[in-house]
Amino acid sequence: MPSTCTRKGDVILSKTSGRERIAKTGSWTVSAERREPGDLDAQIAEILSPLSKDMSVWRSLGKYRPNLFVGLFLRESNEGIEISAHSLSSLGERGILLGLDIYGHVPELNNIQIIDRADNATFSVFQATDDEFNRMFPSIGQDMEIAEDFIQRVGEIPASQILNAIWNRPILKRDVNGIRGTLYFNYESRRQHLPAYKREVDLTESAINFAQRKLFASNR
Repeated sequence: MPSTCTRKGDVILSKTSGRERIAKTGSWTVSAERREPGDLDAQIAEILSPLSKDMSVWRSLGKYRPNLFVGLFLRESNEGIEISAHSLSSLGERGILLGLDIYGHVPELNNIQIIDRADNATFSVFQATDDEFNRMFPSIGQDMEIAEDFIQRVGEIPASQILNAIWNRPILKRDVNGIRGTLYFNYESRRQHLPAYKREVDLTESAINFAQRKLFASNR
C-alpha cells in the first residue's frame, strides 16, 4: 500500500503552509522511516521489500519515471554516507532514479556585544563565527577584548575583514540567547578596569556585587 497517492486534478493541502494546490499529475509514493544516523541501505530495503519483485512490472512503469527522493541533513560541515552495491543494483534494475537533497550544517554563531564610549553608542550585539570569535578572543576563557589590542595582534587588514563580516550580522537584543564576548572600542584609558586575562570571572571584587562574586568564583 502507498504512503500517499494522488490523482491528477486533486486538491492538495500543504501541511506546513496550509495552502491548497491542484495536482498536475497523479502520484503514488512509499515512504521510509527517518533514520538517525542515516542508513540508506535499510531505508531502500524498507521501501522495496513490500513491492513487486517482477522486473517486467517495473519496466512497464519506466514511462512514469520512478524516483527515490532522499533528504540528507548534516550535523557537521564534512560528513559522508554510503550506499551499498546491492542497493544501487536494486534501484538500477528497477529503473529508479536516485535523487539527493543535501542540507548542510549551519554553524551556531557567537554573540558579541560592542561597548563604545561614543556619545551615541548603542551597545549593539553582533554575531561572529567560531573562527572569527577565536581570533578576537584567543586565550582560554577570554570573553573581553579591547578593539585596539585585537587590531594590533592580527593586523589591520585581517581585523578589518573580520569586523566587516561581523557588522553584517547584527542581532536584536530581544533575540539574543546569551552573550559570549564583549569588544570594547575607545577603551584604552580605562584598560586598568579590565582583568589582566580579560575574563569576566576575574573582575575585581570592588566592581561587582556579592552574588556576582559567588558566581564568578565558582566558574574560574
